[in-house]
Amino acid sequence: MSVEIFAVNISAQLNQPVDDWLKIFLPERQEKILSYRFNADRNRTIWAELLARYVVAEKFYCTPEKVQLYRDANGKPHIKNFPAEISLSHAENWIVCTCGELASGVDVEVDSTGALEIAEKFFLPSEYEKIISLPQNLQAQQFLLYWTIKESYFKLTGAENFLQADCEKIFSGKEKFIGKNFLLSDGAVVGVCTYKY
Repeated sequence: MSVEIFAVNISAQLNQPVDDWLKIFLPERQEKILSYRFNADRNRTIWAELLARYVVAEKFYCTPEKVQLYRDANGKPHIKNFPAEISLSHAENWIVCTCGELASGVDVEVDSTGALEIAEKFFLPSEYEKIISLPQNLQAQQFLLYWTIKESYFKLTGAENFLQADCEKIFSGKEKFIGKNFLLSDGAVVGVCTYKY
C-alpha cells in the first residue's frame, strides 16, 4: 500500500478567467468556488480538484470526466466510485494532491510570517525549543516543516488541537501515523501524514 504525492506549480493560471472551467463542476461546487473573493483563490481550488481528477483517472485508466469529487460534512474531499483516498492542499503558486489506498493528509505552505509567535503559542514546547535553537536563517523552514506535518495530521485524523500532533513522534513512526516533508523548487514545504500499515 502506498500514497503518491503530486505537486504542480500553477503560477501561469492564477490570474486566468475561471468561466470555462466552472461548467465541469456541480452547481453547489461552482457556487463555493465563486464565493472566493480573489480569482487566484478560485483558480487554486479549481486546479487542485482537476489535478485530483487527473491523478485518479490515470490510476484507474479512465477519463477525468468520470471522476467525481465530493466533500464530507467537514469539507474533506473524497472520490466517488473508485477505491482511492485523496487529500488536497494549495498555497501561493502550488497545488498538491496525495492519492493512494491509504488515507492521507497533505499540506503545502510558503509563508512563515509570525513563525516564532505561532510556534510558541501552538506547538509543543520541545518543537518551539528546536526551532529557536537553530540559526535564524533556518528557523522559518523548521517552522514550516512542523506546521505542514501538523496540518496534514489534522486533515488525516480530524484532530483540532495542535498539541495533539507531536511532529517528532509522527516523523519517527512511533505512533500509528507516519509523516514526511518534501521541499519544492522555490522553497515551499509539503507535509504528508498517513497511517502506518
